[in-house]
Amino acid sequence: MRQIFEERSGALLRYLKRINSYRPQIVEDLLQETMLRVWRHIGDVPVDEDHLQPWLFTIARHVSADEARKRVRRPQEFQGERELQNYSSPADPMDFVVARESMLDAFRKLSPERRRAFEEIYLHSRSAGDAADLLRVPIGTAKSRAFHAMESLRSAVLSAR
Repeated sequence: MRQIFEERSGALLRYLKRINSYRPQIVEDLLQETMLRVWRHIGDVPVDEDHLQPWLFTIARHVSADEARKRVRRPQEFQGERELQNYSSPADPMDFVVARESMLDAFRKLSPERRRAFEEIYLHSRSAGDAADLLRVPIGTAKSRAFHAMESLRSAVLSAR
């Protein structure tokens, strides 16, 4: 397994970057999942060197497809500043104050779990994986908590307008 990883992970990473160019933030996770599947099926590794690379690329393609299908079923992740640019800022300074206070009030009402996930991912700029490790929860749980916290804050601000 170590030899496969050392010799083939570079090519697999480039392949995964190419077929996932629209979501570069997950390529390394896909490589890890690919290697995990290879390890789980280590007995099926082709003996012939000519068949090894196509076999690995097939697994990587399946991992990418599986992840894309999962993403369709999950809530959409926050896209950062690009998404916030779609909202115009209030023209009246009082509207800004009301929106700010509404957001702070909503932030205070978040459950401690959601608040902590939001703080780690958005305020401390940690990756979802790092936040999950810090919070001692699965990565999906950390993402979900931060997502729902962001939705609560966004709703509070938009309803204040």
